[in-house]
Amino acid sequence: MTADRYLYNAALQLDRSREKRRLTSISHSGVVHAVLNDFAAREATVYAWLAMPDHIHVLFSVARPLRDLDTFLGRLKRRINADLARRGLPQLAWRQRVVRHEVFWPGVADARDYILQNPVRGLLVSSPDAWPHKATPTPLPGI
Repeated sequence: MTADRYLYNAALQLDRSREKRRLTSISHSGVVHAVLNDFAAREATVYAWLAMPDHIHVLFSVARPLRDLDTFLGRLKRRINADLARRGLPQLAWRQRVVRHEVFWPGVADARDYILQNPVRGLLVSSPDAWPHKATPTPLPGI
């Protein structure tokens, strides 16, 4: 399974100089969860996603290599903003580019675990299980 899949680990960040709202707020978290769950169901094999107050982590694979990760994940930012607009909420200010973290199949479990520990490192919760803004929609291959 892994030989024919291209693996990506990326973070989509709010532009902190222009954006003070939080992705995990009551008004925004439902939209973020819905868009990320839809992405996992229709566009990629998602092993983990996690929303922090000012950024989103996504660990996923696709069948063909992506020519432009920023464009591919830019759709997530646009979909979140479109859903916010439909609810009468202002759009969020995002950083232009995504942050890509190198990840390879032998280390995919470590990458997933590192992502899920993010709220603990940020002192938001004492255990990853206590953080409600995450999902692991697809089990890791061979695990």
